[in-house]
Amino acid sequence: MEIIIFLVIAYVLYSIFSGPGRCDVCDLPIKRTYYNWEIEGKDQKLCPKCNTQMERRISKERFTDRFGR
Repeated sequence: MEIIIFLVIAYVLYSIFSGPGRCDVCDLPIKRTYYNWEIEGKDQKLCPKCNTQMERRISKERFTDRFGR
């Protein structure tokens, strides 16, 4: 009985502190670093590759909005 209680507590602590697990865009496992974005009104966790792509897209949109094509 004590082992079951210990395992439940260990699982709860692991799930709280383990991080996001997978990128919400490409579904690849996130190893160390992840980035928070709000996409279509929902909070998303992105891997470094998807974060770079989103930064480029936002930068391009803002440049086009300000200076035109």
